[in-house]
Amino acid sequence: MRKLGNMLKDSLGRDSILRTARAQRTMRHWEEVVGEAMAKRSWPERFEKGTVWVAVEGSAWAQELRMNKEVILARLRALSDDPTMFVDVRFGVRTIKSRPVGESDDTTISDFREHLKSLSIQEIAARRLSRWHSDESDQG
Repeated sequence: MRKLGNMLKDSLGRDSILRTARAQRTMRHWEEVVGEAMAKRSWPERFEKGTVWVAVEGSAWAQELRMNKEVILARLRALSDDPTMFVDVRFGVRTIKSRPVGESDDTTISDFREHLKSLSIQEIAARRLSRWHSDESDQG
């Protein structure tokens, strides 16, 4: 018989993963949230415990986004249909690493899918771990 604590821990972990996936799906609509001009200069990098971490090209653009933080949160909440999902947005000046698929002229969605098929789970995990370590060092 499993302990209640273990069962709760397992279910909370799954809920967190599903919530993050729903948040990421919403964040793919970044241009709709902030507008075309701001979307060209910023991109949401990750979602963690209700907070969206956004990379921004420069400090002036980051300040502009900070001044519109409540509007951005309201739009994210509306797009997600979950008023509790997004609780904060943090903006940091750094190189924008992630862009939506198809943003560059050379990449199509089918090219991207083919590329993903060629990667092993180990390669994907290594890339994610590397990105995670890079994000930690950017904030430290």
